[in-house]
Amino acid sequence: MGVLMRRVLIGAGIAGLMVVGAATAAPAMGATPLTYRVTIENRTQADLTPVVYAVHDRTARMWRNGRRASFGMTRLAEDGVPDIVRNEVARRRGVRSAGVANRIAAGRSISFTVRTTTRHRRLSWASMLVCTNDGFTGQSSYALPLKRNGRTRFSVRVNARAYDGGSEVNDERSSSVPCLGAHGVGRDERRVIRRHPGISGRGDLTVTSHGWGQNAARVTIRRIR
Repeated sequence: MGVLMRRVLIGAGIAGLMVVGAATAAPAMGATPLTYRVTIENRTQADLTPVVYAVHDRTARMWRNGRRASFGMTRLAEDGVPDIVRNEVARRRGVRSAGVANRIAAGRSISFTVRTTTRHRRLSWASMLVCTNDGFTGQSSYALPLKRNGRTRFSVRVNARAYDGGSEVNDERSSSVPCLGAHGVGRDERRVIRRHPGISGRGDLTVTSHGWGQNAARVTIRRIR
């Protein structure tokens, strides 16, 4: 996408963002409050942009593998812009709350707290892989566990893969990849979200410097209430 949007990404990546939640609905009658601490570790060799997250019921989605990305998800996957998709998902039926957490430097991790209820026990999140055209990592409608081995305070660890947003050709050129400056405009495509094929090295990116393994992130979810 254009230079202006790329500058938005770079500015957000340098400064980072504090966690900011959207309006949160009051617990429904009969719903039990739940609190989780979510930690996301960046397993790639470049930054992950500010993380957009939402807690919701099983009917809602932020994004879905095999479906076309929304406008907000396209902006996040191509430019790392978090607010548009956060606002989109916050307005959807079945969503309890949505927010934005900090960027994640290569090899580092961030943590944030989500408060929800037994009626909104799904977590979705996404963050751009900054050294791609429109790649991102995340989870879609992950079921937050209630108990483990009979305990209500526990931690679970899962891996998050890399996905292709389906809206920009993966030319891997400095004119369209944010971490290389992105001085031009990427070529659009109209495809669905799918597993990212990884860095090929055919443009200005290299597998050694910009690639990743089987998973782009590791997520630890701890129920604390």
